[in-house]
Amino acid sequence: MGVTKSAIARVTGCDVSFKNFNTGGANLLPQRLAVIAQGADNASYTLEPFEVTDAQTVLEKMGAGSLAYLVALQLFPKTGTQATFPVTFYPVAFEADAQKTKATGALTVSGSVATKNGSGSIIIGGVEISVVITEGETAADFAKAIAEEINKSVEMPVSAGTVEQKTPEGGGSYYNIPLSAKWSGKTGNGIKIVYDIETVGLSVAAVAFSGGAGVLKVDNALSLFGDVWETFILNTLGYDEKTLLNTYQTFGESRWSWQIQRPLLVAHGCTADYATRTAISDERKNDRINFFVQSTGSPELEAVVGARGLLDILTTADSDPAQNYKGLFSNLIAGNRTVQESYLTRNNAVNKGASTNVLVSSCAKLSDTVLFWHPENEGKIKSWRYVVDAVKLMNIIYNIRLINEQDEVQGAPLLPDSSVSSHPNAIRPKSFRTWYANMAESLENLALISDAKFTKENMVVEIDSENPKRVNSTIPVKLSGNVEIVSTDLFFGFYVGGAA
Repeated sequence: MGVTKSAIARVTGCDVSFKNFNTGGANLLPQRLAVIAQGADNASYTLEPFEVTDAQTVLEKMGAGSLAYLVALQLFPKTGTQATFPVTFYPVAFEADAQKTKATGALTVSGSVATKNGSGSIIIGGVEISVVITEGETAADFAKAIAEEINKSVEMPVSAGTVEQKTPEGGGSYYNIPLSAKWSGKTGNGIKIVYDIETVGLSVAAVAFSGGAGVLKVDNALSLFGDVWETFILNTLGYDEKTLLNTYQTFGESRWSWQIQRPLLVAHGCTADYATRTAISDERKNDRINFFVQSTGSPELEAVVGARGLLDILTTADSDPAQNYKGLFSNLIAGNRTVQESYLTRNNAVNKGASTNVLVSSCAKLSDTVLFWHPENEGKIKSWRYVVDAVKLMNIIYNIRLINEQDEVQGAPLLPDSSVSSHPNAIRPKSFRTWYANMAESLENLALISDAKFTKENMVVEIDSENPKRVNSTIPVKLSGNVEIVSTDLFFGFYVGGAA
């Protein structure tokens, strides 16, 4: 205000206060993750969403060994990097009369007596137990010891039943350790068994999980998002159900609409080979919502792979949304080198809307993280191919909303640029142009767009020709690229000596 207007005697004064002359400068969209997951069948939990800052909370609410708990352990591991962005779990469960079954598998121990001490490990659904064999131990005792170790683990996604001796026709008896998933549904079929045990006199074998049936509905969970801007969803309920993918796509498209303006993407952990996953993505050429987080051939649960990949993706998107994703699945088992894909296969996968990974030493690493979107009429450069580009657009939308929804804009007097007024709150189209221009420069500074000059020179802001209370704006932007391919031509020759 400066000197009061009632002052009469001679005086000078200067009142100091902060004023932001850079309104429209870009802000980063805070990332949020929504996890849609089920609990263990023996857990009693509500379907109310809850925010999570540690895995223990999920364990207590949704049960030991549940998909929800195993996902939480990736986002909030006991050691290493944890999620620094908000994570909200949206629980789902089968209705009481739903048709559902648990997946089952087995471990078997054959032989009679161990003739030497031994040891090893068994990994079920990515969760490892250690086993020790003592010389003289019988097959029955060893089988029971394995079952006990399985049932002691709170992380283990399966339960071991009573060990039984089996004698098939033709002889060759063995001890069977029946295993069942801790949750009902089709996703239990994805539990894989890997073992490495040094035995003499005894042998261990596995029966793959199968028989799980039932796909959960997510409509109620999605309806609870409301006005919360969840930027990513982790789907843990399987990626190969068309109805489920359609539900996510329809919901995601609605979040990109002008009425809601809270866009999001849906991630699905995937360990499938090229043929399996591209058969799904190639049918969804106009799907800009769903995408795979890929680790080819991994014996881990696919929901766990998705969670670990999103930990890197959201951490990067939260702090540096212009950067593409290259994180390592450092605490997960990668697929064998023999099943990893060649460059040509990965290139074809991207063309069909399927993400890829590469192997670095013995660790899987994010490579091409792409949406299913790949219409044939768009040519080589697809508008909605890369997840990182969608995140850039989310940030631009966020900043436009910050400008348009600021309090000084709402209900302010609206005048043409040519009008003269002393009204302190009057707004003209040029006010918006200034804000948008500042925003464009800031977005370019953050490497989210290229050529801010183009945006400033080609934006249009004007009062509507029919509605004096409406401002129409057009803001063209050129998204920045990301280094995906580096091509170098190397020419060589030989030095030949001779007279100078």
